[in-house]
Amino acid sequence: MEKGYVFKQFTCILFLFLFAFIVDYYIKNVNIDIDSIVIKQLIMFIAISILLFVCNQLIYNYAKKEEGFMQHKVWNKMFIVILIWLMISFVVFIFLFFTTSLESLISSHAWIMFIVAYYFLFFINLLVLSIVHAIVDKSMKVEKKLIITWASSSLVIAIILFGLPSF
Repeated sequence: MEKGYVFKQFTCILFLFLFAFIVDYYIKNVNIDIDSIVIKQLIMFIAISILLFVCNQLIYNYAKKEEGFMQHKVWNKMFIVILIWLMISFVVFIFLFFTTSLESLISSHAWIMFIVAYYFLFFINLLVLSIVHAIVDKSMKVEKKLIITWASSSLVIAIILFGLPSF
């Protein structure tokens, strides 16, 4: 089981890195001129939904390996811990962005920004999972919680992308 777990996790992480490089390549080198804002939003929605799916796959693989995942009573309040972690991470990122050479590094290597976005997407997804865990029946399988998490996260992204006015 250990080799299968490592292979699955490695495949997911490799996909994330390749996705970052491919998107960076297309942004820099391929002249895609999409005038429709709705098409741009749809592409962004599909990309983020795929990324959220991969984040959930990482969690699913871990849950299959660790049978007691999400069984500890701390998971009932985990959304508070993760929210605080996200706020601290955001403040640290902003601080590093403005006080170090991180800005120039990201400017010259845009794919690094995708890695930062993955970090925040993963923890936002984990936050949604912890909220789902707190709301639904505690005996519900992790697989169902992850499906609800993915669907609700994708729905929130769709509402943000299509519901808020575009710039």
